[in-house]
Amino acid sequence: MGDKLGPLFAGKPELHLVEGIALAASAVVVAIALYALVRGRVSRELGLAGLVVIPGFVLLLANLEVLDRSKEVRFCGSCHEPMAPLVAAVVGANDSLASIHYQGGAISTSTACYTCHSGYGLLGDFAAKRAGLVHMAHALFGTYEYPLALKRPFDIDSCLDCHRHAPKFRAVEAHHDKDLQQLLVKREMSCTGTCHPAAHPAEALNGSGTKK
Repeated sequence: MGDKLGPLFAGKPELHLVEGIALAASAVVVAIALYALVRGRVSRELGLAGLVVIPGFVLLLANLEVLDRSKEVRFCGSCHEPMAPLVAAVVGANDSLASIHYQGGAISTSTACYTCHSGYGLLGDFAAKRAGLVHMAHALFGTYEYPLALKRPFDIDSCLDCHRHAPKFRAVEAHHDKDLQQLLVKREMSCTGTCHPAAHPAEALNGSGTKK
């Protein structure tokens, strides 16, 4: 789509550092294999490196790359049911909070889902990956139920990580209310669905497309 609109809208191709290291390690393995083929023998050290250490290292890097790719919106939407309607609602223009952020460019269009659902810091990343595995299990075994719902209020740290230092956020008088702050900090209420629109349209949470 970006190419048809012109170079300004075309994304730059990415070559992740992990991919580069994995390719380099793979080249070493190939070199060792060719050496063994030509010479007919290899030292124990080269054999150990070629058969165990380097392949294991490449496997680790490959898994890290898969984990990184799992942050992408298209990965989340690959579970056609029930995630595809949610992704369609994020990408489509509507009044949901996720769509408002996506349409306005407030979040990365490639990792929008992960950005809002990963929480804050390393623990937030861990929680997001753990939740993703649970979602995949539900999709695999068909154990999800409609409407899709969070077991607890949306993690406001996902919101505050971007907004707490913004002058516009700090200028809102309601955000200075001590009682409101306590309710939010204690997770007794959420930003979404109260003062701000719900994160996703009800239609998407029920497994169908949004209303036109």
